[in-house]
Amino acid sequence: MKRLLYFTLFLTVLISCKKDSMDAAMNGIAVASPIAGKWRLSQIERASVDNRNEWEYVAASQIDTIGFREDGVVLQADGLPMCCAPKSLIINGVLMDIKPQYPIPANGLCATVNCVYCPVWEITVTNNELIVSSCLKQRRKYIR
Repeated sequence: MKRLLYFTLFLTVLISCKKDSMDAAMNGIAVASPIAGKWRLSQIERASVDNRNEWEYVAASQIDTIGFREDGVVLQADGLPMCCAPKSLIINGVLMDIKPQYPIPANGLCATVNCVYCPVWEITVTNNELIVSSCLKQRRKYIR
């Protein structure tokens, strides 16, 4: 009798755990959906002599493109995963751990890169403008 009770309890816990992990994945996708797609670098924030930060337009030779999948994975312009990408994103004040929902293609360049790791990027998105703040770089403004 005890075996039947333990088996039933085990199955109940197992089923409820799968549902929770699926709900968490769906919540992550909902948080990342506003940033999904490709973004083109337009401005970089620079500190001036009087300690005021000002946005400067980027020269055409410095224009960079990044992309985000709906699960939060950060991509380069060619669709490969970004080397030294963060493990989490703060999107409009909501923390999201990046957990790939489908396979990430291998990026051979990452084996030759020595990363200075920044675990979290803070992202503010409004309409077609995205501002990325990381611990390694000044703030960058991207547009669709």
